[in-house]
This record gives sequence, structure tokens and C-alpha cells, in this order.
Amino acid sequence: MTSWIAGSVSVRSIIVRDLGRTDYGVAHELQRDLHRARSAGLAPDTLLLTEHSPVITLGRNQTTPDLRAPLHQIEALGIPIVQAERGGDITYHGPGQLVVYGIIDLRGWAIGVVDYVAGLEEAATRALWAYGIAAGRRVGSRGCWVEGRKIASVGVHVSQGVTMHGIAINVDLDLAPFDLINPCGLAGVQMTSILRESESGPTMGEFGQAFVRAFGDVFGVETGLSARIEHARADPGADVAAAAGCPHPRE
Repeated sequence: MTSWIAGSVSVRSIIVRDLGRTDYGVAHELQRDLHRARSAGLAPDTLLLTEHSPVITLGRNQTTPDLRAPLHQIEALGIPIVQAERGGDITYHGPGQLVVYGIIDLRGWAIGVVDYVAGLEEAATRALWAYGIAAGRRVGSRGCWVEGRKIASVGVHVSQGVTMHGIAINVDLDLAPFDLINPCGLAGVQMTSILRESESGPTMGEFGQAFVRAFGDVFGVETGLSARIEHARADPGADVAAAAGCPHPRE
């Protein structure tokens, strides 16, 4: 199988886990556990699919959040602001947004960080096209765009050759909280979603499947495996940790 990523020809495998809705802190802790296990060669490459309870996250180089609204207004809404180690700028996550975190050893895939980020954008673009959304990449700006409106944001972290974080795609979430911030540090940028662009669209599960299929095509991941999404149990921490062969994240 030849992937979209130049110079890469091997067939790869990856575990895909659908966590359902999670608090950001829980998913972040899982990423860290899986990253440690993958870096030590104790866990496979993994994609985590989730949607978060409302949260604003900051990129690793942000010391002050880039806000449009007063901080007290955001606090009154009960939306936490969390620092992350990913690249990129400020963004919002909430129900109705598909968030995909990759815990992948890029050395084993023989690709660099730039190719990986571009591949995430390409996978999101292909999944969006499958639902009639004419999305694409934009020169000078990361993520996916629809006629100048941003529909997906990307930010990753790489340590010891292994990735964390990933891409967030707006499916049918409430876009109003984006008005509280300058998304990705872009003043005046307009955010959009599949629902906004099409007035109808896939469920979160359907779009998750579409993204995973596109991810498989882009990165040369064996389609049969990548399309089989396993669902986490009620305690996603225990489920994912067990699947990775690493200790329970709270131990």
C-alpha cells in the first residue's frame, strides 16, 4: 500500500479507541500514559477519538490567553482554561466536536512532524468532502477551511519521536463559545461546522468512522483495522490503559 505521505510505502497498523465524551483532563492524562508506554515500546500506535465537555486550551507557548471577552465572563460560564503542551494557539473544545489524538511513533512510520500535521489536515479534508463540505488547507494557516471559515484546528506535541494531541473538527457543536476567544490567535476569524455548512450531516460516530477511513488512506494504515473502532467502557481510563498494556492512570 502506498500512502499519500511522500516516500512512505509500508503497511502500518494502529489501534483506534472511541472514548465518547470525556473531560479534557481525563483524556489528557490518558494521552500522557499512552505516550509513556509507546515511548518505552510497551504500547501500540493509537488513535483516541473523543468529544470534550466545554474547555478552552492554550498552546505550549501561550502564557496569556488571547480572549475577546473578559476573563470573569468565561469563568462565570464555567469554562475552564487549560495549558497544554501542544503547538498552536488558543482554541475551544465542546460537545459536538470530534477530537482525534494520535499517540504514534513517527520514527516507525518514517515521516516527520510537518508531514504528520499535513496528513491530519488531509484526512480531515477528505472526511469533510465525503459529506459534501468543500474544505481545504490554506497557505500560511494550519487546519481546514471552508471559503475562509475555519472548520478544523490542529496542534501536536512530539517527544522522543512520539506524538500527542492532534486535530479537532467541528461537526455539530455550538459555535458561540468561539466568540469568547481569538481562535488560533486569529482576530476576526469565523468558525464553522458541518451542520452550519450543510444544515444536516453525520452523527459523531459516523463522522468518526469517515475520519478513520480517510486517516487510513492518507497514512497507509491497513483499512480493515483502522475502520474497526472499539468503544471504551464506562471507565475509559481503565479501558484504554488496559488495552495499551500500561498501568491504570490513577495508580
